[in-house]
Amino acid sequence: MSEQLPPQNYDGGQYERPNQNWICGHACEGSPCRLGPTGRGQCRAAPECTPVLEKKEGDPKGRWRCMRPGGACPDGPLPDGKCCRPITRCSPVPTLRWWRGRVVMAVAALTIASLLILLGSSRREKFINPGPLSLAHSGAAFHTRNREVNNIEQNCGACHKAGAAGVQGILLSAWRADPAPTDFAKLAHHKSGVMTPIDRSCQKCHADQSLHRAHVLVGLSCSACHQEHQGAGRMAMPGDDRCILCHGNAEKMAALGAKELESVPPSELRKAGLSATPVITVRAIARNFETDHPEFRIQADHWRDTNTLKFNHALHLAGATIPPLPSGQKLTCTTCHQPDAGGAYVRGIQFANHCQACHSLQFDPETPGLAVPHGNPQFVSAFLRGLPSQYAALAAQSGLATRDEQNKFAQEKIRSLQQRIGTGDELEKRIFFSNATLGPQTRVGSVNGATPALYPGCAYCHEVKSNPAGRPEITRPTMPERWLNHGAFDHLKHANLDCAKCHAAAQSKDTADIILPAKQLCASCHGHTGGVINTCSTCHGFHTKLRK
Repeated sequence: MSEQLPPQNYDGGQYERPNQNWICGHACEGSPCRLGPTGRGQCRAAPECTPVLEKKEGDPKGRWRCMRPGGACPDGPLPDGKCCRPITRCSPVPTLRWWRGRVVMAVAALTIASLLILLGSSRREKFINPGPLSLAHSGAAFHTRNREVNNIEQNCGACHKAGAAGVQGILLSAWRADPAPTDFAKLAHHKSGVMTPIDRSCQKCHADQSLHRAHVLVGLSCSACHQEHQGAGRMAMPGDDRCILCHGNAEKMAALGAKELESVPPSELRKAGLSATPVITVRAIARNFETDHPEFRIQADHWRDTNTLKFNHALHLAGATIPPLPSGQKLTCTTCHQPDAGGAYVRGIQFANHCQACHSLQFDPETPGLAVPHGNPQFVSAFLRGLPSQYAALAAQSGLATRDEQNKFAQEKIRSLQQRIGTGDELEKRIFFSNATLGPQTRVGSVNGATPALYPGCAYCHEVKSNPAGRPEITRPTMPERWLNHGAFDHLKHANLDCAKCHAAAQSKDTADIILPAKQLCASCHGHTGGVINTCSTCHGFHTKLRK
């Protein structure tokens, strides 16, 4: 296929190239010279040719011959050998490109001069500050911390090393930056989120913070999530797009699971019941809480509470046999589960505060003022072996002043207890190991039936075992303060909701039940239908404390 030919009137010598800074002065007349100006704007006009002197044998003077391209001109060279048709010289005219370059250079020079003046003035800090700092990085407390950690008075130098180095330090830091200001290729392909020198400045004060977890695949920059100079209030929380970079990518999450297992020593794997090369579980992908966030692990894996304490929520909340409290009120969730000082979580259950009002541990119905101590089983055994002294002390509190009266009171109580129960060892076994709520069959007048037990026994609520020496041991109850350890929850913000909305305690009869809501119940409010905020940072923190 032949190439397209230029038009017949095309003159390659008059073609204005876009990279030229000057054009011929005759261009406005429509007759620019073929050579055009030099790169410095000098006219290169000359005669149309350079005549050549030709000499024949026997002719000492010779004759000048025209060398004009396309054929000799009619007049020919002058007698002195010059071309008879010289081209008129002109004054070359600068092009738009020349003017644009000069304007750019002028603006750049003015900018550099202004920067040098402003950076060297007393208003330098105000000039280079892109905006107010957040509350955490301003004020007297931060200034004091900066002096202790960095040994400088200038607050900018806490994060920006060159901030306290003067004009020369700022310029050198900018020139030595990676990528450099003139490294356009790197600047065009620079990836956001990579670690920078400013992140090392963050670690000076936040030395105990690790990025989310120690085995993350990518070391994200602190400033990739925490944007400073955005306002004087609290620093804005990072958006979900930062979390989705990893948690929304199945390939990254699978690689993260493999890396996490690599960081665990084999001994720790064996303790957890895993083999040295366990099967890697692909972590769930989560881009939005309402749509693809996985179910809470407690619900998904059907966790069970391993606490040995025996407790029936349904019985206490809805049982007909449960008497009212001394105040006359019925038991409710808040009777035992009371908020802590901050209101976000609830205090732990304590026997003296939450159980003793109903379970008084009174083992002798004839002596309600004497109760078994709660806690250490050794204390209980010591208490039972010293019952005569305990009764004598109770007699003294009751007003029996003489020692004889106190001893007589104690002897009568011990004798009555032995008639009903037996020896001291039998009493101790009954108190520790009995779980009966009813006593033996008895006859009261013409009515036969079972009476309430003297004391249900420790085994009614606790797991009680005998040690090799035959002494009773009580398994200490384990009550986790929190079950959802990877997500924050604030009860105070949910105070307008009834407890039963999220915790189905009235239907739970087994201690092993973990009475927590499913994810979908939370999403009914924290979603587009409920209208409550549901960002990742609403529930999840993204830093972990570094291990010392």
